[in-house]
Amino acid sequence: MPPVFSREIERPLISKACLTYQTRTSPCESACPAGNPIQKVHGLVKEKRYEEALEFLRSRNPFPGTTGRICTRPCETDCNRREWDEAINIRGLERAAADTADRTRIKKPMRMERSGKKIAVIGGGPAGLTFAYFSSLFGHEVTVFEAGPTLGGVPRLCVPEYRLPKDILDMEIGLVLETGVKARTNMRIGKEISFEQLRASYDSILIAVGAWKERKLDVPHADKAIKGVEFLRHVNLGFIREIGRKVVILGGGGVAFDCAFTARRLGAQEVHVVCLEGADCMAAPSDDLAQAIQEGIMIHNGCMASRVLEKEGKVGGVEYIEISGFCFDDAGEVRVEAAEGQKKVLAADQVIFASGVKPELDFINGAGIALNPNGTLKIDPVTRATSISGVFAAGDVATGSSIVANAVGQGREAALAMHRFLTGDPKVQELLAIGEDFQIRVEAVSCQGQAHVVSFEEMFNPEYYGKKPRKEGVRSAEISFSEKCAGLDDSAAVEAERCFHCGHCHKCGKCVEDCPGLILVMRERGPEVRYADECWHCGNCRTSCPDSAVSYVFPLYTLV
Repeated sequence: MPPVFSREIERPLISKACLTYQTRTSPCESACPAGNPIQKVHGLVKEKRYEEALEFLRSRNPFPGTTGRICTRPCETDCNRREWDEAINIRGLERAAADTADRTRIKKPMRMERSGKKIAVIGGGPAGLTFAYFSSLFGHEVTVFEAGPTLGGVPRLCVPEYRLPKDILDMEIGLVLETGVKARTNMRIGKEISFEQLRASYDSILIAVGAWKERKLDVPHADKAIKGVEFLRHVNLGFIREIGRKVVILGGGGVAFDCAFTARRLGAQEVHVVCLEGADCMAAPSDDLAQAIQEGIMIHNGCMASRVLEKEGKVGGVEYIEISGFCFDDAGEVRVEAAEGQKKVLAADQVIFASGVKPELDFINGAGIALNPNGTLKIDPVTRATSISGVFAAGDVATGSSIVANAVGQGREAALAMHRFLTGDPKVQELLAIGEDFQIRVEAVSCQGQAHVVSFEEMFNPEYYGKKPRKEGVRSAEISFSEKCAGLDDSAAVEAERCFHCGHCHKCGKCVEDCPGLILVMRERGPEVRYADECWHCGNCRTSCPDSAVSYVFPLYTLV
């Protein structure tokens, strides 16, 4: 009997001479800038094997408790389950693994043999610390130079306590230092020690200073306003403990809304956000927009401040106008087209502007390192090397302001690239891997090209999983600096069961059952073809798989 096809594809799956293997992955793993092993974690959390889930997370990301709270969740935006009911709570499951695991049972990664190489890291934020963690495990001697009094970067100084309790960050930084990483705080390069001295004393350098230099607010009396990043930093350091009754925030990104929420927690009764973006294209995460509604923060979309108003030598408010559009030039500066209309005024006791940040790189003046037009370091996208041999870069200093997960991923990639540079390893490609003994190692792999990302259209049997509601942690209605959102409890395992495991076999055996030629057998890693020359190329295995994980590519034009 010929196979029954569920739908028609107008083009061939592939046209080759024989049955071949295709590397497949899920949209969430493809979208995760930190490179988290999401499918593996979900499978382990489903079985409540939290310690193993955390071990696998830390094989790619030393800050799962941090990113499990503050990541903006690009993985969930691409989740195939969104097309079926609701996206998997991927960030919540990452946090569940980090929070629930019994850390006394976690196997510590083993350091490789000491290489004798010394590395200096400029910047103690997520990119620099992630790089330091993996470089130390590779056997190198790593020293982190941090300009501030504490390590942590943006999560430490700019993320409010109600989003990220600092004891979580302290614990994860402590695990980085346990690998042998040395840290020197209050060491500003170019002041306490020069960049040239570092180059002379170390075999290689990573620049990971982040983006802290705030863009200027080009309106009259802008000097009366507080800069957003500076405001958050001073609150986190305990320098600011109260604020006026009425506060206006200028900006529409995550930093702007963190400023707004923090102002509410410092006692502001009325908070306004004035931003260029329209209501349908906000730069801030959706979580922030929902929280703004909950906390009574008023958003003025499609508007731009034209003046900071003075009253008796102090801030009196903001004058603003509506705009018809805006864009960014190559240098990252905003270009605004004002609309015809009357100017409006908001009274305020304090004005805070969060108009973007860029790297501050005065310490490399004269070093000859090439920059991009927007002021970031120009790097090789593969090796992460700058224009000077032995100097690499990662994080916001190379990409511009981005999310913490991106800094983590770049820090790990830079560690791999620098390891190749220092050891002269000629291998084409290397992966940081964690084996069954949970030892970190570098493994050479054959270059198979870009993995195929499975789309929802390729998920032939979502009915296998049924429709189930998404599980969320409880969000407190209290406006305080206590943690706003609780993590998933026992519901984490239930949420993990919702995962489609797109492109990843979970060994259900349906492909073996539905093979009319009886040529498939289920092995430890998934189905294997016993008799390739007897394959009918019918595609039954592909159409019966609930995960679209069958990786065989058929040589015929096939209806599936």
